[in-house]
Amino acid sequence: MKTKLIFLSLALISALLSSCYYPYPPNPNGPGYPDPAEDRNLTSEEQEGIREARDKAREGESSDNPSPEPRDPASNPPARKGYRVAVPIPGKEGFVFNPFTNDPVDVRAIPPGTLVRDPNDPDPDHKFRVP
Repeated sequence: MKTKLIFLSLALISALLSSCYYPYPPNPNGPGYPDPAEDRNLTSEEQEGIREARDKAREGESSDNPSPEPRDPASNPPARKGYRVAVPIPGKEGFVFNPFTNDPVDVRAIPPGTLVRDPNDPDPDHKFRVP
């Protein structure tokens, strides 16, 4: 009986300690969220595609110079400031990573630049733009 009690108490302690471990490195997209480019299930080409898309999104938000070529507002509206822009998932057309929770979101029927909210995200203030 003592052996079972010791084993169960050790299992409970190890389960509690392992639940406190956060295995992800710091993310420049926001504190405390995993970096989508570091997902272990992605190939190196997919990880590189995520990094390039994230870098393009950052360059587009931070550039103060307007683009020299005219934009067609119906096909590619300019990103509005104040909200994060989601990162497309390479190889999955119409799916993006929620920049707050890093969960995949289906945006196939939503036009680019639209402000959306992930229905599975419990925080109603987590709104982001479709790239």
